This record gives sequence, structure tokens and C-alpha cells, in this order.
Amino acid sequence: MVDRKYKFIFNDHDMQESITYALVTKFDLEPNILRAEIDDNGGMMIVRLRGSEENIDNGIDYLKQIGTDAIQLNKHIVRDHDVCIDCGSCVSVCPARAFSIDPDSWEIHLNFEKCIACGSCLTACPTHAVTLTI
Repeated sequence: MVDRKYKFIFNDHDMQESITYALVTKFDLEPNILRAEIDDNGGMMIVRLRGSEENIDNGIDYLKQIGTDAIQLNKHIVRDHDVCIDCGSCVSVCPARAFSIDPDSWEIHLNFEKCIACGSCLTACPTHAVTLTI
């Protein structure tokens, strides 16, 4: 089993079928919706897919065939180490606990796998050292 994160972008036509239902029933995948912005015209979802590599690849191919853009997210959050002052504001607001403080050096560390792209760290950072690239 592997986990991959994707950004799905779809229009109102794509909303006629539940894409998460299709990923479950047709491809035996476990989707976890991390973030969604959907209205009558379409929208976007950040989704973590869990399953075999083959099933994930087949599911993504299917989504692309029906017109849904599927962009794999790798390191979608960027921390500028030159601007960061290791204050810990991001640690305190992160609901996924993607940020942590090294107990010896007091430096902030980021675990990209845990990040759910919620944006809480963006508003909490006093130096604007964190950006989302989704």
C-alpha cells in the first residue's frame, strides 16, 4: 500500500459523477479528502489516495479520461529557511502536526507527508516564511 496526494480540479460537468465513489468502487482506493472548495461551477479537492501503485495509476488515468485534472502533490508546502525564525507559531496551529520542534536544536522541522494543505501555518507565521504551492 502506498499513499499519494493529489489536487483534483473539475468543472460542473465532472460533478455529475462522484469521483471519490468511483475511486473506491472501480479501483479499490481509499480516498481521504484533506481540503475541498466546491461550488456550482466545479472546484478543487486535495485528496490523499491509499492503495496499490497500479490501482492509483489506473484511478488517476480514469479521472483524466473523464476530464478531471489530477496533479500529484510533492512537497506542496515550502518553508523559507532564510526567513524562518523558528518561533514555533506553525507548530502550535497545525492540526495535522506536520511541524515539530527538534528538542536539541530548537529548529522547526516539517513532515510533508502529514501536511493536509489547510493553510493554518500561512496565517500564523509572523515572517511569512511558509507558502503553499497548490
